[in-house]
Amino acid sequence: MKLLLNLSILALSLQLAYSEDEIILTEGVLKQMINDNPPTVKQIEASFLGTKASLAALDDALGFRLEGEGQTYRSKERLLGNLDGGVTERSTSFSLGLVKPTRYGLDVGLSAFGGKISNAFIKDAASTGMTVSLSLDLLKDFLGRTTDNNLKKSEYAVRRAELEKQASLKSFESNIRKLYWALVANNEQRLLLEGLVKLSYQQFQEAVQRKKSSVADAGEVARYRSQWTTRKASLLSLQYQKGEIMRSLKELLPDLNGKKIELGKYSVPTIINSVLTCSAKIGSHQNAPINFTPFDEIVNYLKKEEVHAQAANDAYDDASIKLIGEYSSVGRDFGIGAARDNFSDDPRGRTSIGLALTIPIGGRKQATQEIQEKLYKNKYLSQAEGNLSKIKAFHSETAEIIKILRDVVKNQKETNKYLAESLKVSRRKFKQARIGVQELISEQDTLLDSKVGEIQTNLTIINTLMDYFSIYNDFPCELNRI
Repeated sequence: MKLLLNLSILALSLQLAYSEDEIILTEGVLKQMINDNPPTVKQIEASFLGTKASLAALDDALGFRLEGEGQTYRSKERLLGNLDGGVTERSTSFSLGLVKPTRYGLDVGLSAFGGKISNAFIKDAASTGMTVSLSLDLLKDFLGRTTDNNLKKSEYAVRRAELEKQASLKSFESNIRKLYWALVANNEQRLLLEGLVKLSYQQFQEAVQRKKSSVADAGEVARYRSQWTTRKASLLSLQYQKGEIMRSLKELLPDLNGKKIELGKYSVPTIINSVLTCSAKIGSHQNAPINFTPFDEIVNYLKKEEVHAQAANDAYDDASIKLIGEYSSVGRDFGIGAARDNFSDDPRGRTSIGLALTIPIGGRKQATQEIQEKLYKNKYLSQAEGNLSKIKAFHSETAEIIKILRDVVKNQKETNKYLAESLKVSRRKFKQARIGVQELISEQDTLLDSKVGEIQTNLTIINTLMDYFSIYNDFPCELNRI
């Protein structure tokens, strides 16, 4: 019984410890979670490794190959006479060597061989030696027309993929930060509404007391109650929005699941100052600051990839003509051991040269080549144009959008100032019974909407800047660093 009680206490302690596992959410904490490789980061890395693996496969094909073979032959065919040497009664052969393909259509080989043969005239005639072989493609892969271009295309693809990985990681980071600032904006709106909910409840209670004193009627009480319940509903709506933001954040950062999350401290004036400083820097660049973006280099690599892809594709339906040459140094004698000694003491040369021809017949390969030519052109051109449009549009349009939004915020601040002054006067008039409750409530709601609008506009500016940083990854401003 005591053991069961102890286990129950331990289980309860673990449950409490888990439930109290809390994360104070700041941009620094989010940065660390991004560095811990969440699923999206792993997907980005996997995409890059896929491109790298394609290049590695091409490189592997150019590595040294160890090639060997052995054969034993026996024949009991009928001899046509004692001098019939056309029948080999038995033979054995073996070879072992290295072959090294190159990216320039030339294969080089070096091998050792040996073997012996017996027929009606001679028994156990053996030969051993070394062979140097060369195979050169004279047309389809001449000087690496196919292999070298495919390798260069893949090398540029890896360099491009590295830059795209960095850009994708920056874009992921920007999306995370946008969700964080959405939480901050939600919190600011909630703090604003919580104060107004308390105020509207106080006004409702005051109206109830005035009604009891026959100073206010039932309509005034109803209007104040309506204002109170409306603001409570708005507060609930903000809680729902917060839940949606947290769900999106947890989908991207699974480490947040099962944790109690509290928003860390932040300074609104510091944030606004950083936004103003950063947006001013962006506006100071009349032309797109391409030295701060990787997408111009990505475009250059795409163009180079297309050149080499098309060059390799041009040879797709060509004939293959290979010049094959061999030179062997051979020792011959009766028996393998004696032949090996002869190879050491008195080797003799043996040379062969020839051509191997392969010609595709029919128009199938030509049709495929034409399809691939269009494919490469559209593929690389569309990616290059898309990246160029990002570079150009994001700078010019972002600078203009931020300028407009800053003017909006400026006007909203002035509006809030004058609305606050007007509301102060209206409260005095209401106490003097010079205006009705409906007019007072309307002014309160107008000021509330204006303040909420200012928060939303500031959030829109931050989101616009985050989108800008996803393209201009290295733009030098404080807001672009966490």
